[in-house]
Amino acid sequence: MATIATANGRARGSGGKRRRASSAQVSAHSPEALITYRVSALAQALSRLVDASVREVIGLTSRQWRFLVVLNRLGTSPSGAVARMANFDHSQVSRVALELTQKGLITQVSDKGDRRKQILSLTPEGVECLRNGLPYSLERQARLQARLEPAEYATFCRVLDVLQDEAQKMLGQVKEGE
Repeated sequence: MATIATANGRARGSGGKRRRASSAQVSAHSPEALITYRVSALAQALSRLVDASVREVIGLTSRQWRFLVVLNRLGTSPSGAVARMANFDHSQVSRVALELTQKGLITQVSDKGDRRKQILSLTPEGVECLRNGLPYSLERQARLQARLEPAEYATFCRVLDVLQDEAQKMLGQVKEGE
């Protein structure tokens, strides 16, 4: 797989020599100062929080919960739309959809126009599950948001949007270099 550097044509310095960090850079490197490290650590902590909460309250994993929330937002939808909005790959969507179908929380039917596509819908039991879990989700949101002033929260949301946009551009560059 190409790296961001090779996608940007910067993997090699002058004379075609591969760039490397110096010993001093390696010694001084602090991963906890990196945006990617910090966002990843926060995402993992929040994911564990959601997972513990939804397991206890409604017996679902955080992925299953996210799937239900996204499907509720989209309404009856093809699996690809759920994958995009939930940031899942297609195999994750297939696996979680099967689990939720077995629990009776969603239905899956083949698209009449393209039998390879699955159309997903919430069942009444799935809606009831959302009704039971949503108050806890809203409580988590309120508690986390309360740690920030309104202006800080607005800035935080803008920063997330900017970083998401840049990460998508960088990912596109990596894919172009493959």
